[in-house]
Amino acid sequence: MAFHRNPNQQDLSWFVDMQTQKRLELDPPYQRKSVWTYKDKQFFLDTIFNNYPCPAVYLQKENTAKGPLYNVVDGKQRLSTVLDFYAGKLRIGKDFSVPRLRGKKFADIHDDDKSHFYNYIFMVEQIRSETEVDWGEVFQRVNKNQKKLGDQELRHARFDGWLINRAEKEADREAFWRNVGVSSSAKSARMKDVEFISILMLVLLEEDYVGFPQSHIDELYAKYDFEEDQLPENEVGLEDTDACEWLEVDFTKEKLGHFEDKFAKARDLLKSMEDTNNCISKHKRRITNDLYSLWAAIVFEETIINSDPDLLAVKYNEFISGVYLAYKKVKNDETIKDLDQNVQVYFYNSTGAATEVELRKKRTKALIAFLTK
Repeated sequence: MAFHRNPNQQDLSWFVDMQTQKRLELDPPYQRKSVWTYKDKQFFLDTIFNNYPCPAVYLQKENTAKGPLYNVVDGKQRLSTVLDFYAGKLRIGKDFSVPRLRGKKFADIHDDDKSHFYNYIFMVEQIRSETEVDWGEVFQRVNKNQKKLGDQELRHARFDGWLINRAEKEADREAFWRNVGVSSSAKSARMKDVEFISILMLVLLEEDYVGFPQSHIDELYAKYDFEEDQLPENEVGLEDTDACEWLEVDFTKEKLGHFEDKFAKARDLLKSMEDTNNCISKHKRRITNDLYSLWAAIVFEETIINSDPDLLAVKYNEFISGVYLAYKKVKNDETIKDLDQNVQVYFYNSTGAATEVELRKKRTKALIAFLTK
């Protein structure tokens, strides 16, 4: 067979040598963007210095005129972390599990610790082919075989900061999300309810139409993967560079308080609307798309978030009922030109790739126009 696999072991110093000789390619075209946080990197350095095992590294061996080149198929974040530490680009954290290493860069650690670092063993699988191979497909297959959990389940395993804990607490505590169809036994089992609630949180945090694709959610989870009690109190605290070295976003306890206030206000408005006439739950066939649009309209438009919930519920019910009628008319080959113009715009931007940002913006704009007229 033209496709060859060669499982072996390499110590960490081999990767340092390959990097020095420019024979290690961390960013082949099929590699995904690294989203490891400061905490992720510290955790992996802890793995190295405590000699815990880690998953295998997959390398594509490519023979070139200058000698063999090793393209990293899987293991980029792990290798980038140790190579950045070796190069002095990364300092060990102040709460590291090995006290003597706290706050130090590679050049500062004792020779015995350097030796331990160099001698850490990676399981390596080298793969090569004598014929043309779609290495992007190989990359996807390696990752798919390793990834048996859903995207949100993997985030649950990987992240343990404020964002994911806050979203999971919200999904567990608030019966409203189950009442309107965001949460169910099936969705909870795969953590799809937590994923959607965290997207709503991110819309508010980023003040933007975020949530897709899944890789972007991962990046934002990394951005907000901090412990609440580690945040500085206010903007003045952010000026302490050493204390906030790990923080990937300018966030403070004061800003977190503002977020919580606005999140609660928006959620409570939705609950009041639902209590008025079940305007959300009765139209839950497309709950994630329609509720996303309603949420965006509420948090982006000041006049809506401060509206009377009873009047808003009546208007929203009229609007979404019109959208559902549009679907029915089109299915029956009937015209929808007799429907409200904003309903038409919302409908036409709800078909096809409905999760694209531009379509989301147009749907929200149409909904805002209808609710505020």
